[in-house]
Amino acid sequence: MAITTYAELQAAAANWLVRGDLTARIPEFISLAEVRLNRVLRTRLAEVEQGLTATFGSRTIPLPAGFAEPLALWIVGPEGRQALSFLEPTLMGASSLRGEPAAWTVDGTNLAFDRPCDQAYSFTFRMLRKFALSDAAPTNALLADHPDVYLFATLCEAAPLLRDAELAQAYEARLARAIGEANTKEARSRAARTLGSELPALVEARV
Repeated sequence: MAITTYAELQAAAANWLVRGDLTARIPEFISLAEVRLNRVLRTRLAEVEQGLTATFGSRTIPLPAGFAEPLALWIVGPEGRQALSFLEPTLMGASSLRGEPAAWTVDGTNLAFDRPCDQAYSFTFRMLRKFALSDAAPTNALLADHPDVYLFATLCEAAPLLRDAELAQAYEARLARAIGEANTKEARSRAARTLGSELPALVEARV
């Protein structure tokens, strides 16, 4: 069966578990699986850009819903967007003079700047968003591209209740393989392509 939605993932997990007494707990297993996947996966499928607006006189902006990890922040102006420098929270100075921010960090549940904003600046924030399926959000890019990762992560969370060590190991092995293949595909998609420069060499070799 296809596994493209939250409901289909639950049905597939039920088919693999063949345990009617665990069916009601499958959403719990999926949630636990997502906690694990949010820790171990750093895939481009989770990358999103979010528009943010500063408040006059404030040094902070609340982090967007679903935030998992920061990647970059740009301030947006008439001439386009300009990257701001990221600093560790312990290295961030805190000027009391209002102005245009030059550096940023993540402080608790907020983005924090090196100074209070002297106007309502616009920003573009690139981040990793948590994988979090629900009835209201029935699909995401990870489920669409790697449904096996989702399925075997879910089965791994259910495995302790099955009291079958061999089956639990099999699920863990399938999950490790699926994550490895997803990471390999991710690395391939990020690698620089040099096919254009190879063509002249091949032609010359045939002459």
